[in-house]
Amino acid sequence: MKIFNSIKLLSVFSLLLGLSFGNTLLAQDQYKLAGKPELKVKGTSTLHDWEMTSVQALGKAEMILEGNTLKNVKSASVTMKTQSVKSGTDKMDDLAYESLKAAKFPDIVFTLTSFRVLDNNRALAVGNLTIAGTTKPVTFNVETGTKSGLIQMAGEANIKFTEFGIKPPTALLGTVKTGNDLKLIFKVSFQQTSTYTKN
Repeated sequence: MKIFNSIKLLSVFSLLLGLSFGNTLLAQDQYKLAGKPELKVKGTSTLHDWEMTSVQALGKAEMILEGNTLKNVKSASVTMKTQSVKSGTDKMDDLAYESLKAAKFPDIVFTLTSFRVLDNNRALAVGNLTIAGTTKPVTFNVETGTKSGLIQMAGEANIKFTEFGIKPPTALLGTVKTGNDLKLIFKVSFQQTSTYTKN
């Protein structure tokens, strides 16, 4: 009888422990973009290299941390206004907005599809990037860290104008031509908004 009760007690304890452990694994924290995210586009032309930067974006994510280490990003999306990207030169901005069809497609959107941790602070973030109404998969090399309760991420990816159906801009009657290759660079911080557990 004592043996039976001991086995029964052990089984109940194991079940409770398993449920608790399972819930811990499924606990996910919700985050939003904090501060001023820096999103940059770098390119080349026959005249000189150029870059455009935006510090305006909205984003949210579901992440899993272990201590101060980011273990996984379950989902994430970031949206920025096309005309928030600035070069510091009005003429160049106008050419860029025309090429990006900003009037018809006012938003640039990135939606995460997978996140793979390579080591404690490096990862690959794969997602769908929508520019000028065209969506293509893009892979970012990402570095992560935590500071003052924020999850910090910095990364970059290479794309081409033509991949998104965009003709590289030209200026001065075609004498200045923009290169097809672009480098996307970002530096952002995410702030926790809530925690929940999936059963």
